[in-house]
Amino acid sequence: MHSFFASYYMSVITIPESLNGQDSWLIGLIVGVMGITGMVTRPFVGVLLDLNFPKKLFLFFGSIGVGCAFLGYYYSDNLLVMTTLRLLQGTATAMFTTTLSVVVSGYVPASKRGIGLGIFQSSSALSQVYAALLAVWMINNMSLEIGFLASAIFSFIACIFVLFLKIDRQPLKLDNFQFTNAQWISSHGLLPALIFTTQTLTFGAIIAFLPSISLERGLGNPGLFYTVYAITMFIMRFGSGYLSDVFGRKQVMLPALISSSFALVLIAFTDSQSLLLLAAIFYGIGFASVQVVGFAVLIDATPSQFHGSALATYTNAWDIGGFFGAVIVGLLIEASGFSMAFMFCACLPIGAIFVLNKLSLK
Repeated sequence: MHSFFASYYMSVITIPESLNGQDSWLIGLIVGVMGITGMVTRPFVGVLLDLNFPKKLFLFFGSIGVGCAFLGYYYSDNLLVMTTLRLLQGTATAMFTTTLSVVVSGYVPASKRGIGLGIFQSSSALSQVYAALLAVWMINNMSLEIGFLASAIFSFIACIFVLFLKIDRQPLKLDNFQFTNAQWISSHGLLPALIFTTQTLTFGAIIAFLPSISLERGLGNPGLFYTVYAITMFIMRFGSGYLSDVFGRKQVMLPALISSSFALVLIAFTDSQSLLLLAAIFYGIGFASVQVVGFAVLIDATPSQFHGSALATYTNAWDIGGFFGAVIVGLLIEASGFSMAFMFCACLPIGAIFVLNKLSLK
C-alpha cells in the first residue's frame, strides 16, 4: 500500500502542475474526473468481493492499471489523452484500494479494531511525508515527465509486492446471486460514507487548487503543506484509532470534524506559509481521525460476508470527493474567489456532525 500511495501523492503535485495556465474549472474537471470511474467501479468490485472473487487479481490489475496511466502522462500532455488516463487511473485505484481494505479488515480483531485499522492507514500517510516534496524536487531539478515516470515505478513496485501476498481463496458464492438484490449501495456503509465524504470533498479541492493558491498568495512550496499534513496524519491515524477503542468512536470523531472545519477557514484566509502549515496540522488531525474511526464504525456494524460492498460504499467517498470537490470548488472559485470557495468547504464538516448524531456508536 505504501508504494502504491507514493505514486498517488506525487500526482497531487504533478497533475495540477501539468495543467498550469488552464482555466480553474478545467483543472477541476481533469483532476476530479478519475472519480467518475471510481464511483462506478467500486460497487461492482465490492459485490464481486462479497461473492469471493479472487482478491489478488483485483490488487494486481489495480496496481498495473495505475502504473500504465502514469506512463501515459509521461508520453502525452494532450488534454483529451490526460482525461482518458485519469479515467483509467480512477478505475484501477478503485479496484486496488477497495480490495486491500477488505483484505485488512478480515485480519483485525474487534477489540483492537481502531488501532489496527489506524496502523494500516498509516502506511499511506507515510508516503505523503515525502511524495509531494519529491515530486516538487523532480519538477524543479529534472522535469515534470520524470515525476510521472517515478509515479509509474512506485505503482509497479506495488504490483510486485502483490505477487507475494498470501490470501486464502474461498469458493465462489454464485448459486443464489441476483443482480437486483446485490448490495450496490451498502446500508451499513452509507452514513459513515456520508461523513467521510465531507472530508474527501474538501481534500479534492485542496489537491486541485492548493498549488494555485500558493502561487497567487506567495505561500511558498505547496509540497510542504502535504508533508506537514502527512506527518500529522501518520501520528493521528495511530492515535485516533487507539483513542476510539478506549473512549468510543463518537468522542473522537466530533472534535475531528471541528478541527477540519477550522483548518479550511485558515486556508481560506491565509496570507503566510506559517498559517498554511498550521492549517495542515489541523486538517491532518481531522482527516486522519474521521477516516480511521469511520472505517472502524463501518466494520463494527457490518457482517463479515458484506465487508466488500460496505467498504466499496465507504471508499467511494474518495471518488465522490475527488470529482465533485474539484469541480464544484473550481466553479465557486471562478464565481467568487478562493476565500469564499474554501469557506464553503469549511461548512461541510460541520454539516457532518448532524449525520454523526444519527449513528449508533459504541
